[in-house]
Amino acid sequence: MSYSSVRLLTGTCERCHSTLQSVAELLILSCDARPIRTETISSKSTFLQISERIIASTKTIKTLMKSVANYIHMITTKSVEICEGLTELTSTVVTFMELCSHIAYICAISFKDCCQAIPGLVDRYSICLAGLEIKLSCNRLKKTRIDELSPQLIIDLCSNISKHISVLTNICKSADEKVRDEGTRDQFKLCVKSVTCAAGCLIASIKTYKSLPNTRHYSRFLNFCDPVTATAQALVSFATEEDFIGKEAVLTPEARDIQKSILAACMSVVSACIQLCKTVRELSYDLMTSHHKDKLRMCLENVDRSSVQIREILQRYHSSDHQSGGGGGHLNSTSSGDGSANGNNCDSSMSAKGNNSPPRHLANLFRKEYSEQGKSPDSPPHERFAQLLREQSPLASEAEMRLSDHSSRNVERDSVEGTEETNIPGSPSSETSGHSAASR
Repeated sequence: MSYSSVRLLTGTCERCHSTLQSVAELLILSCDARPIRTETISSKSTFLQISERIIASTKTIKTLMKSVANYIHMITTKSVEICEGLTELTSTVVTFMELCSHIAYICAISFKDCCQAIPGLVDRYSICLAGLEIKLSCNRLKKTRIDELSPQLIIDLCSNISKHISVLTNICKSADEKVRDEGTRDQFKLCVKSVTCAAGCLIASIKTYKSLPNTRHYSRFLNFCDPVTATAQALVSFATEEDFIGKEAVLTPEARDIQKSILAACMSVVSACIQLCKTVRELSYDLMTSHHKDKLRMCLENVDRSSVQIREILQRYHSSDHQSGGGGGHLNSTSSGDGSANGNNCDSSMSAKGNNSPPRHLANLFRKEYSEQGKSPDSPPHERFAQLLREQSPLASEAEMRLSDHSSRNVERDSVEGTEETNIPGSPSSETSGHSAASR
């Protein structure tokens, strides 16, 4: 195997490994409960649509891994095909992680008493992913030897850098328009200006090298790779401060469990793909080791098991949702929204689950309080129910309050006309009635 082929293969494995590891840290290992907004995920995507895409992605991942594994015994002649397979596999796994993270968020916020995420000025994942792409492209420019730097590769890397710098610029401009503090607005503008200036110098140097390739022009654009990477990472660090990225969803322990179960199964697939990249890289240096080929077989088996696990989790969750009467109706784009429609994530989350019904703890309180008096446990007296609702539930509407007050006045008027009012032992109304009777 030639030295250039080894460099090409090892470089591809390292880039794929870095991409998968970085995206996994952003989406999976952090367990950050936020919706994913990318070109691959529409805001109108439903639970079933995303589930089908996840299952299709697992099949594609297994096909690509088997294709790479089949080329291993021809690694000396099929290094280019292996690199293309690893690159396509990485792209598919990144999309797979985005889908799993998004559907884990949808499942989690569908639980009772969970609050949706509050969107911020900056989408954390989008800007971090753009910064990562810029960093990887600049590193590839630095590590590619002058005799391996083809015109097509230069065009591809420059296009990728320009594309993601535009993403950074658009995100910061959008945030700049919504910021009230003048100093913060100036900071966003200066960050964008520093990145665009450094990138402009880099692209100009690359164009000079392309028109007249020599070592002097080659070293010139190498010098501008580090400033572009540094300014881009500084912008990402500034834009992802807590004041700009909003609030993640507030989840109950049950909701957190379903989120973690989906992310854990997803991480098993990602870990197998990362191990595949590392194994191929090791095989490029040592073709005679059978231990590495056993690792490839174990990676494929791990992906098979994890794919089945993800499918079972989603099917079980969807079935339990149907049995509970939800019918999957709340697992749509409304539940996966940003929660900005009502201005409060908890209010929007409760409205998606029906905030016209009383909280469950109040219903349990009435069942316990009136069970000894022959009352229907599901139909507590309206007056006492409205009183406890006012005391313990701030979500009750004003119309319900006026209705309950009107009903209470009617009951009191009837009791004054000769009907003795029935009071509940231990309630505030019974104690008041007892004091007034004693005084009479």
